[in-house]
Amino acid sequence: MFHASIIKVMNYKFIAGIDQSKLTLDVCLIEVSQRQKLGEKKFENTSRGFQKMRKWFDLYVADVNELLLCSEHTGLYSYPLCVFCQEGNLPLWLESPLQIKQSMGIQRGKNDRVDASRIANYAAAHLDKVKLFQMPGKALLGLKQLIAYRERLIRSKKSISTAAKEINEFDADFSGHITRESKSLVKTIVMKIERAEAKIRELIESDKQLSRQYHLVKSVPAVGPIMAAYFLVFTCGFTRFQTSRQFACFSGIAPFEYESGTSIRGKTRVSHLANKSLKTMLNLCAVSMLRKGNEYSDYYKRKIDEGKNKMSVINAIRNKIVSRVFAVIERDTEYLSVEEYKKLTQVESMA
Repeated sequence: MFHASIIKVMNYKFIAGIDQSKLTLDVCLIEVSQRQKLGEKKFENTSRGFQKMRKWFDLYVADVNELLLCSEHTGLYSYPLCVFCQEGNLPLWLESPLQIKQSMGIQRGKNDRVDASRIANYAAAHLDKVKLFQMPGKALLGLKQLIAYRERLIRSKKSISTAAKEINEFDADFSGHITRESKSLVKTIVMKIERAEAKIRELIESDKQLSRQYHLVKSVPAVGPIMAAYFLVFTCGFTRFQTSRQFACFSGIAPFEYESGTSIRGKTRVSHLANKSLKTMLNLCAVSMLRKGNEYSDYYKRKIDEGKNKMSVINAIRNKIVSRVFAVIERDTEYLSVEEYKKLTQVESMA
């Protein structure tokens, strides 16, 4: 949902660790140099609660520019706090809950007040890694919501279709009625999916920059309209990641070595930490290209003949797709095949 940009270390003297829930915010305010806890308080997760929190900060912090707010990224629950910080020019760092948890070592006990204190101390210890939140534009926010809505529709369609098929195979009582009703529901859902996809295209075309990026990404073989929209959303308009490798890590398709000393010699494999929906979409793109005669399918056949593992080859194709998408965005030109690129460079050298 949100975009974070790495910034130079600021002279933050105070940090407010915030543990968010649907209804409340638990806040722990500390002074950075001595790691001294100045106060703890609970506020409502509403605009009224945010205003009270701001006044509470003023009791301890004379200059708001010296205060950094840090909280775990909790998706939808983070949105009101993000809006408040954006409008109030308060620096906010949204960090991955897993990143905070793993950095704290073995912990005993858990409650919201303790979590707020742990978040504050994490931020104080990692000020060199601060990533300030930036609210994406309205078009990107709307696009993310539409994609999430489309995913829910697809899950519903799959659930209804599978259940109807299974009950029909057992020839249970009323199976005919259930099958007919299921087909009717599926038909309606398919119509809703088509409308959502039309709205996605309409929203993209309404924004000049997104429209340009969308058509560049879509020029890459294997990348269809929906996959192109996924790239726009999860890269925040190609501002969230600096390299294709970073995006591949986020998607869970970047290979990593697993070796240690002389005893551990594991296979190079991808991490289980990934954006699952994005990884699934990239997999569908890669597999769909194998059914056609193209450079991807030729590459796949060549590697399989060499004895490579099928899934590792498919993963390599997924990475090829990602690297090419980032390349067309960086060059700001549509995709060119190797042959087309060679011809272009020859013409330019002769000119």
